[in-house]
Amino acid sequence: MDTTPIYELRERLRAAAMAGTSLLAEDFRLKRTYEAFKPLEAASPVFAKVGQLTERLLSNDILNPQGVLLEAVSLTDAVICTLGAVDIKGEVTPIEIFESEETAAGMIVNAPYSVLKELLEGLQGAGGSSYRIREEHPELFRDYRVKCALVQALGASYAEFANDVAKWLCEDRDKSMLPLLYRNFDPAGKREMVRRVEVIEAAAGADANDFYIKMLDTAQKEVRQALIFALRHHQDNVPLLLELTKKERGKNKDAAFKALANMEDVRAAAYFREYAERNLKAVLGYLVDASSNWAAEVVEELCDRVLEQIEKIDEDSATDKEQSDVFYLLHDMMRALYGKGGAHGCECYRKLLKHLPAINSLFEKRKKQHNPVEKIIWRLDFLKSLANVQYLYPMGKFISGLGLVLAQSLVVNPDADLQALALELYRADVYFLPAAVMTKLLNDEDCADWIEAQLIDQRTSKISEKRMRMVLEALGFVCWDKIKGGYELFGSGDNSNISSVRREIQVSYAANMVRWMIRHPSYDSDVVLVNWVPLNDNVLCMEAGAYFYQRALTNKGNYGSYWMNYMRDYNWTVCKGLGIKYVKDNPTATAYTIYTYLIRMPGDKDAVMEEMREICTMVQSGALKVTRLKLDALEEYMQDWYLKN
Repeated sequence: MDTTPIYELRERLRAAAMAGTSLLAEDFRLKRTYEAFKPLEAASPVFAKVGQLTERLLSNDILNPQGVLLEAVSLTDAVICTLGAVDIKGEVTPIEIFESEETAAGMIVNAPYSVLKELLEGLQGAGGSSYRIREEHPELFRDYRVKCALVQALGASYAEFANDVAKWLCEDRDKSMLPLLYRNFDPAGKREMVRRVEVIEAAAGADANDFYIKMLDTAQKEVRQALIFALRHHQDNVPLLLELTKKERGKNKDAAFKALANMEDVRAAAYFREYAERNLKAVLGYLVDASSNWAAEVVEELCDRVLEQIEKIDEDSATDKEQSDVFYLLHDMMRALYGKGGAHGCECYRKLLKHLPAINSLFEKRKKQHNPVEKIIWRLDFLKSLANVQYLYPMGKFISGLGLVLAQSLVVNPDADLQALALELYRADVYFLPAAVMTKLLNDEDCADWIEAQLIDQRTSKISEKRMRMVLEALGFVCWDKIKGGYELFGSGDNSNISSVRREIQVSYAANMVRWMIRHPSYDSDVVLVNWVPLNDNVLCMEAGAYFYQRALTNKGNYGSYWMNYMRDYNWTVCKGLGIKYVKDNPTATAYTIYTYLIRMPGDKDAVMEEMREICTMVQSGALKVTRLKLDALEEYMQDWYLKN
């Protein structure tokens, strides 16, 4: 006898108990389950009793539904206990045992297994819900049951997901992961092993130097390149790196140079000066990653050589190729300047400004040449804020790019000389506004009113859109960390050294900045604002929730889904009108599309269901015009969701 129907009936009865008895008579799933159960009634008197109770629950004239439902649930539980057996399907596999006390620390996170299971399944596939869980429950990624799956996910067939896992682990810098990362490491492996090296670097740095050197003996291709670059963490590796720059080839050679650029050693500085005589362009590229004290001095020296070529190229006799070569050499110079401070770094900015006429002349000549992209913009792709506010500037405005380099240099290097330079240059030119804003933030100044004043264009007495973008670019590097409960400054770039910057920052006047952004609504400011709202401040969360609620109700376009995510983060509970607005903006939406939108709205499930009913009423009356929506399908989707939640 197949007893499966009673198990299914029990689950439906429990779901009904959670949903409430007012919906029992309309519960189509319970009706369907009861029909499947009916054949069992003849097999046993107790089955017949269960059937009688269920039939009463489905009738419209039941007097005591709560009592009957409780009796039905209790009886099905008792029956199933008598039928029960212990059975585990699948193979038994051993639990991973950690090898160190450090690894064992904080092994278990107090979380429902259902959430943990969902995360593990996502990590074993192509990501799935792991992205959402990473956002909602980052603490789960430190659970010992998850760590092994994370290491395995570094080798996922879906490369983008594997790269994201590596990024998560690098951000966490969890040393307890090291034994798992070392285990079965293959120096002749592929991209999976490269990701392992990156995570090991982030967690251990110089402490893993013996591992880098040991694996280097047999390492091949990409893994070898990653291990060579990892040698930058330990100052004793200078002789080895000097040797590798001479014997390695291609990307491995580049990795050796980039690692050497981080060494506080006079031999490294001398070697770069000598090599620049042969290949100035290559050295500029290597120094982008340089964090050594001597790097700024060398960059200043190379800046002089680049400016000499720019002054020479200002002659009409220069060929298009000669102009192009110098143009891109200047671009490389700008990249090398990123993050360089002190007296030498500041002097580079002053020298570039001194030669601004010749640089602008070069830009004008490049406009007349054949590259259609360069005719419009010259953008520094390596400079990005956390909010990804893309600050593009015309080719004729080289100074705007220079101002942006200074602002973002302060993110990775809050050097006092650079801060003083930022305020000095801003007084002379508005394009240094992002750098001035960053300086205010680094010094924890209450600068909301000051920023407001800087937005006004004196010629028009109106807020300048260009200045607003500049401000948002600077603000976009600050983010609230909900785990640490404070603000952090994030560096972002196209190289592993600079992009890894993540530093705590004091923002005592964050509330003023949050409210300032609320007063200046735009898509760009919304992207920045969401990273600024402190999730431990209920007052600000409610203000931000109300703001995004109104944005979702009134804004044109389909940004509502983004704003709803923000509202839920802030525990906003009002959803009235959101679903109606979505249907108005999307008259061709299907029942399933509308359903997926509704269940993401803030508020409790009763409020969401009420919004669904209002949509149905308006569609039936003609107040909402739709072309593909089937109301019965929408109601079925929503009722199923309601009963499950």
